[in-house]
Amino acid sequence: MKNTLYIFLLFVLVACEDRCEISHQYSKQYFLNKNYPIWLDISDMPADIQVKPPVTPNAAFKIVSNDRYFFVGEKMNGIHVFEKTGKNHAHPLCFIECKYIKAFDVLDNILYCNNFVDLLCIDVEDPLQAKIRLREKKYFNGYSEKSLNLPYQNETTYLIGYKRVELTGIETDKNPAPDFSEYDKLYGNIIVKEIPESLQTDKPFAGFARIEHEMYTFGDNSLAVCSCSSDGIIITQSSFFSPYYNYFQLGSLLYRDGMIYIVGLNGFEYMNYHWYPLRNAYHSYGRKPLDIVALKNQANSFVILYDTESCIQGITTTGNYTYNSMPSLEAVSLMNIRETIFALGKQLTLYRYNLYSNYPVEIVKQYPDISGSSMMSDGNTLIVAGKQGLLFYDISDLENIILLP
Repeated sequence: MKNTLYIFLLFVLVACEDRCEISHQYSKQYFLNKNYPIWLDISDMPADIQVKPPVTPNAAFKIVSNDRYFFVGEKMNGIHVFEKTGKNHAHPLCFIECKYIKAFDVLDNILYCNNFVDLLCIDVEDPLQAKIRLREKKYFNGYSEKSLNLPYQNETTYLIGYKRVELTGIETDKNPAPDFSEYDKLYGNIIVKEIPESLQTDKPFAGFARIEHEMYTFGDNSLAVCSCSSDGIIITQSSFFSPYYNYFQLGSLLYRDGMIYIVGLNGFEYMNYHWYPLRNAYHSYGRKPLDIVALKNQANSFVILYDTESCIQGITTTGNYTYNSMPSLEAVSLMNIRETIFALGKQLTLYRYNLYSNYPVEIVKQYPDISGSSMMSDGNTLIVAGKQGLLFYDISDLENIILLP
């Protein structure tokens, strides 16, 4: 009887071992993934503008002006128009709604802006009667290599990203690895109508730089001169060629103190508007420059405001050496006025620089009662745009900046 029990137990152990060997012999780990394209359908996107009563600006990103008006841009919303009523006064006139604007400028009575990927030329001789004079479709989706723009199926459907599905597990003879048939049904045709937040700041890229009496924007691996005439939009490529144009994954154009900057997601290239072959570039290694001003009388030297850090940096591109960082107190806009750096955000902070000092960028004055999101200067007047509209300040004495009545 005892022998029979031993034989039975041995049989059970051998059987269990066989089953375990079979189970593991045909098992393996799998890792599968598939990317489903996400398409943006802009067929219902407004192609027109609407002139509305004045509204309070939220976060202005740029101020420009002509002889009679100030134009204050608000990204993905529109343009606030203020009529000049005196040397240091302006009152709200109207709001030009353009829901997909990210860049604009004005030349005489023509306001140039983008509407997602389209270039619009808006007649603002009388902003209350503003109307689109000309429209260039897909203009901002064709200036460079396809990899830096948005591929599209047709006139109204653009590829804006992918939804990635990953499957992991253990495959056996009884449980084979799954396929993507169920996910194909769910994600095989992803079409969205609303522009995602990422496209409100990233590509498709749009930019304008008004230089003297010409309007520059992105070209085909260069810059293009854009003008509006009775015959249509005239676009001519400049002779400038940038070896870094695509490398920086460019995002915007800036024009400051006689210098034009092609700004990207990880650096910028710069030159003067006579297109002298400076061929200089600054790599910021993943930190996107938000605003840039050149240090006057100091070749190839700049102060840079980053949007990923609450700091400004004084740098020289010769050797790409960073001098030092200073708190910017959540600044969003820079200006260089009389060799003083103005940084505007939740407050106005003034900096001085001395490249031969151990601390080349130093805070010299703070104005906690002055705040805003964009600014421009006109002689001894500083114009600040914020939620309060436009405010004018006397900056003849930088130690005592005062609000003009």
